[in-house]
Amino acid sequence: MKRMMGLVLLLLLATGNAFGETLTLSFIGDCSIGEVPASAGKEGSYTATVDEKGYDWPFSLVREYLDTDDFTFANNEVIFTSRNRHVDKKTNLKAPAQYAQVYLHSGVDAVNTANNHAMDFYQEGYEDTLAALDSYEISHFGTLYPGTQRAQDRLGVYEVKGIKIGAVGFSYPQDSDVKKISARIEQLHQEGCDLVVVSLHWGREVQDTPQSWQFSYARKLIDAGADVIWGHHPHILQQVQFYNGKPIFYSTGNFTFGSMSAVDPDTGIFQLQYEIEEEGIALKNFTVIPCRTQGKGDYRPYPLTDPEEKKTMLKKLIYKKTVKNMQNLPASFAETGSVDLMDGLLPEE
Repeated sequence: MKRMMGLVLLLLLATGNAFGETLTLSFIGDCSIGEVPASAGKEGSYTATVDEKGYDWPFSLVREYLDTDDFTFANNEVIFTSRNRHVDKKTNLKAPAQYAQVYLHSGVDAVNTANNHAMDFYQEGYEDTLAALDSYEISHFGTLYPGTQRAQDRLGVYEVKGIKIGAVGFSYPQDSDVKKISARIEQLHQEGCDLVVVSLHWGREVQDTPQSWQFSYARKLIDAGADVIWGHHPHILQQVQFYNGKPIFYSTGNFTFGSMSAVDPDTGIFQLQYEIEEEGIALKNFTVIPCRTQGKGDYRPYPLTDPEEKKTMLKKLIYKKTVKNMQNLPASFAETGSVDLMDGLLPEE
C-alpha cells in the first residue's frame, strides 16, 4: 500500500511540491523470518507458525504503525535458502525463499542485509537471499565486500514525497571501514540524496549500553555526512543519543525473531519526523512506540499499553552519562516517548 501511495505522491509532486509536509521514517530492529535448521518444521517454530497463521501474522499487531508512516527500515537477519551446507558456528538462521513474503505483509519498505548471519550458508546462500527479496520486489541494501560485484556492495536510494533517501549497511564495522562508509555516504549525496541512513550491525550482544568506541565512530560518520545512525545486533535495546542534531540508535533490539533466546523482549518502533522546507528537510521530532516482542509459537511484537511498562521500556533509551559533544534524551522522554527538536537540538533540562 505504501509503495502505491509513494507513486501517487510522486505524480502529485510533478505539478507541485511537498513544502510544509512531514516525512516520517520508521526504524525497527532484528527480523529473523526463520529459525535454526534443527527447529525447521517443528511445532511452534517460526515457519510452522507462519504456515498455520499466514504471512501477515508476524507484523499483524504493529502493521498499522508501519503502514501509516512514509518509509520503514528493518534489519533482515535470516538467509532465505533451501541449502543445507552452512558455516560451522553456534547459530545459523534460515527459511525457504517463500517466507520472504512476510515482508509483503509488514509495512516494511527496505531491509538491510549486511549482518553477521549474511554468510551463514556461504556466498550461495546470500545470493539466494537477494534473489528471494528481488523476486518479491522487496528493496534491500548492504555492503559485505566493498568494491566487489554489485550484489555484495549495494546502496539503497528511495524517493518519498520528493525527498531522496540513501542507505548504506555495514556489519561489524572496523576502523578501516570509516573511509569506506564515508565514501558511500558521499556517493549518495552526490547522487542527490537529501538524507543518508547508515545501518551498522555492531556492538556487543545482550549488553544494554554501547561501547565507548561506538561514540567516536558514530561522530566520524555523522561528520562525513550521515543523517541517521541506525544500529542493531545486541538483540536488546540500547540508548539513543544525538550529535549535531543527528540521531544515533545504538541498538533497536529484536523485533520479530525466530530463534530468540531468553533476552529482554522490549523493543520499539523508532520514528523520525522531518519537515520538508524550501531549503531542505529539518528533523523536528523523535518518537518511539514502545513494543514487546514474543518468542516461540507467536513471534509478534505488540505495542505496550500499560503506562508503567511503557515508562520502563523508554527509560532504557536514556543514557545517564555525559559524553563529549553528544546529547542524551531528556528525562521527560520516559513519560512522553517523544521529543521535539529546536534548531536541530534537543531541549535542555
